[in-house]
Amino acid sequence: MSNGSLTNPLGSLSDLVLLVIGLAQLAGLLFALIHAVRVRGDAFTAAGKQSKVFWASLLAVSLVLRLTISSPLDLFGIIASIAAIVYIVDVRPAINDVLRGPRW
Repeated sequence: MSNGSLTNPLGSLSDLVLLVIGLAQLAGLLFALIHAVRVRGDAFTAAGKQSKVFWASLLAVSLVLRLTISSPLDLFGIIASIAAIVYIVDVRPAINDVLRGPRW
């Protein structure tokens, strides 16, 4: 029996985990970018966050870098994930609160 005929089940599992992480990362970046592009620019400043141009640019560059030169777990991939997570967890809720107005 040659070594070439043996398969490594852990290798395929790690590939699957990496694929799932990468797809989740791309979905988060795309979701955040679409939200940032669709929201009015004054909502960002009213929420006390960086400008719409800043966030749209950061997310677009992160998405392009992630699609072209990075893998999910290298430096650019981690930075892209952090940008998307910060937008989704911090910026988006603040903007949505501004757009909805005060709730009583």
